[in-house]
Amino acid sequence: MEEDPEDSVPHGHITSLAVKRSHRRLGLAQKLMDQASRAMVENFNAQYVSLHVRKSNRAALHLYTENLKFSISEIEPKYYADGEDAYAMKRDLTEFREKYGLKSDASVDQLEFSSSQELQKLKNQD
Repeated sequence: MEEDPEDSVPHGHITSLAVKRSHRRLGLAQKLMDQASRAMVENFNAQYVSLHVRKSNRAALHLYTENLKFSISEIEPKYYADGEDAYAMKRDLTEFREKYGLKSDASVDQLEFSSSQELQKLKNQD
């Protein structure tokens, strides 16, 4: 989790996501990203998640823009060691806050209470 020093908005950042070739096109990347996003919201009240992707990586761009609803926020010239530019991308996590019943202004106490309730539910299922 990170906080943007300019606006103090809690958010997550994905550094790397990879799926073995033999397991691609099964929806695994989307499931991984959705679970990571949910955890960011539940545990840290993240407002958005960000990542960087190579401009030449068309498959990843399709996944992020079409399936996961990321938007390009800027182009970062020569971001990678080989000199390739990157798209800086963001995904608003409002959907996850609404889906899991967290308010956008939830405090840490509310998040801890919510997590302890869910933990109790899991214990009761056993």
